[in-house]
Amino acid sequence: MILWNIDFILSVTLPLFLITLSFFAFFVKKAYSKKSRAKNFTPRCAIFVPCKGISNDFERNIVRFFKLSYPNYELFFAVESETDAAVELIREKIDFHQKGTLVVSEQTKFCGQKNLNLVRAVEKSGEDVEILVFADSDIAPKRDWLDALIRPFENEKITAASGFRWLYSKTGKLGALVHSFQNYVLFVLFVMSAKLFNSGVWGGSMAIRKKDYDALKVRDRWLETSVDDLSLAEILVKNKKKIEFCFDAITDTDDTINSYFKAEKWFVRQVQYLKYHQKVSWIFAISLSLVLLFMFANTIIIIILAIAGHKFSNLLAPLCFFGEIYLFAAMFCLHGVKGKIVPFVFWAPLSLFNVCVCVLKTAFIGVIDWSGYRYFMNFWNGKVKKVEKL
Repeated sequence: MILWNIDFILSVTLPLFLITLSFFAFFVKKAYSKKSRAKNFTPRCAIFVPCKGISNDFERNIVRFFKLSYPNYELFFAVESETDAAVELIREKIDFHQKGTLVVSEQTKFCGQKNLNLVRAVEKSGEDVEILVFADSDIAPKRDWLDALIRPFENEKITAASGFRWLYSKTGKLGALVHSFQNYVLFVLFVMSAKLFNSGVWGGSMAIRKKDYDALKVRDRWLETSVDDLSLAEILVKNKKKIEFCFDAITDTDDTINSYFKAEKWFVRQVQYLKYHQKVSWIFAISLSLVLLFMFANTIIIIILAIAGHKFSNLLAPLCFFGEIYLFAAMFCLHGVKGKIVPFVFWAPLSLFNVCVCVLKTAFIGVIDWSGYRYFMNFWNGKVKKVEKL
């Protein structure tokens, strides 16, 4: 009886934690008051977009960066080499819009290739630039996206600002549904981190004052590690700098990974960055995932034994466990574009199981594979020990 009570308590409590996070993110979003940028506040900005290859909607996405409503910005696209497939298209768009610069970096030997591309692009920006803005080529920013990211800097106490990505599935394929679920989990955790711990910046949509980029030696850190956003967040938290999360800088995208196993690799990499730059959060994630995986196994056993022994009253704990997982998934609708919501909710238990497995895998992996490179990492300081081309 005592064991059954413990099962019931865990079955209710663990998914309830996720539901609470989702409600928290929802109410934070509701309480967020969208503010317009003052018309006379137009500091010179530089946007840096690292590119590699031509992915889905690449052309549409980069064109959006030429059409932003903010009146005072430079635009830089950064690639690893002249042979990159994206180079020709980028040059074509620069010529057509008469705006933007292509920066060709070099093959990395000591840090993440994206980091190196960004650093080289920043080095090419003008002396009059006040705000550095970093974005990914897989987002299609709205016209006022840059206005939203710049507005927080009207407050001199703000060092950095960030948006995020709202990822939803249009295809209904299993990999896409799992991928959007993974991003949903990251989203609610990001909102909590930003609101309660002042530690949220997302590399696909973030900005920092140029003087702080220099003073905090962000360049030096990026040239020794494998990720841009979590290493920047690490620096900002360490130096007690203020970050503002901008809900109006969230970008909706349906650019999901359709393969289940590729989505799994993507999420493992996200958690690995946590492992090297936010160890307390990573240990918490490992602990929670272990308990959840135990509950998955325990719940299946309870269902089998209850059905075999015709003790259907024992199914209350499994019903609560899976019912709350479905409720957490259904709350996806509260936060943004819902996409294929019915299959999204249906596959939620598998998606959550996948999240837990991915988190656990990071305890046994000491390398990061990303975009054609393998980075051998130092667990203690997050530095890249060696780089290999795959």
